[in-house]
Amino acid sequence: MMRRIIPCFFLMIVFAPSLFAGYSDGFITSGEYEYGVDWTSGSLVVNGGGADVIEILNTAHLEVLSTSTPLGLDVGGIQYIDIKNNSHLDYYGGQTLEVTLRGNATADIYGGRIDYISSFQYVLPRHVNIYCQPGWSWILDGTQKKVGITGLWEDNSAFNIHFTANGEYFGADPVWENINVITPEPATFLLIGLGGLLIRRKK
Repeated sequence: MMRRIIPCFFLMIVFAPSLFAGYSDGFITSGEYEYGVDWTSGSLVVNGGGADVIEILNTAHLEVLSTSTPLGLDVGGIQYIDIKNNSHLDYYGGQTLEVTLRGNATADIYGGRIDYISSFQYVLPRHVNIYCQPGWSWILDGTQKKVGITGLWEDNSAFNIHFTANGEYFGADPVWENINVITPEPATFLLIGLGGLLIRRKK
């Protein structure tokens, strides 16, 4: 009996750390790169880590503050974020190849690099809010179809997000129709500028 217990105890010591490692604590941080993440409830925060696929289900919440770099499979960033059901994404920074929305999922995008957005949704209401500076514009193809959006985030970094037609093949509305662009009022920029001047004077 003792001979059976010792090997089992040894295996528990060796593999126990991996059972509790990774994103089970609700965080993917610097030095962590996860595979096949399924998050079904509560909040998952990415701050300095990366993943190949993050799937958010039910009413769960994904918050991306930053990711590892450069963007690449097994290297850094997040390859694919799939937001489903009634879940929500807040994206502040980092690098992601593609964000896909399905069902009643919603997203607020404030910064960072997202190469593509796919949407398998019907508009009304719109599901994606992009917060950027005035002066943004649609990216048009040769037929004047809206295939992306470009502009400056509020921190003055540039973005170029392209839209896929993946959802349209299944009858969904075009991605651009699902985008709500939110820009600060001119008065807000004035206050930000005055605040910056006051900080400089204090220094």
